[in-house]
Amino acid sequence: MNILCFGDSNTFGTSPVDGKRLAECERWPSMLAELLGSDRLVIEAGQPNRTLVNNPPFDGDKSGIKYLKPYLEVHTVDIVIIQLGTNDLKARFALSAIDIGKALEKLVLAIKAFYHDKAQPKIIILSPPKVYEVGSYKSIYAGAGKKAEQLSLEFKAMAYRHKCEFLDCYPLIQPCKKEGIHLPVSEHRELANSLKDVVRTSI
Repeated sequence: MNILCFGDSNTFGTSPVDGKRLAECERWPSMLAELLGSDRLVIEAGQPNRTLVNNPPFDGDKSGIKYLKPYLEVHTVDIVIIQLGTNDLKARFALSAIDIGKALEKLVLAIKAFYHDKAQPKIIILSPPKVYEVGSYKSIYAGAGKKAEQLSLEFKAMAYRHKCEFLDCYPLIQPCKKEGIHLPVSEHRELANSLKDVVRTSI
């Protein structure tokens, strides 16, 4: 069984301490792979700055829909875990939680359309965790703290409409309180432990 983890820098494993990538054993996709056992292949497809709606200036083409299809073409995928939405909360995009929820819906529909004549993979939606408007991210994510909470409700409703599994990360995991966006290793572990049960019920 192949599980594709498609997300942003918190799937990639950006450290809140130094901005470098966490070691493989410290990232939630690798932790999930270990918990699930050797008969499950977990494919890491995290990309810093990846969005659902926009292509961030100076970062090239990072929108989720354009980058997902190549993974689906290359890999036989049984489960897709989507962890996106945080970057869309940046103040410069001026998006509402409803806007971002609609973009997630578009991504889910694109996955379903890709497999229109094949067996559909299970889709697991993760809502973004809390956002702390602190430090160097304070102005970049101005207003994102409240919007992230609203986004969890939008993602849950979208998951229900399209019969996706849903894990609400907003109350479950927390980014580094000093840095505001990225997850400490302890939270990667918490996420992997919670996802283990969701994946097993999806099989």
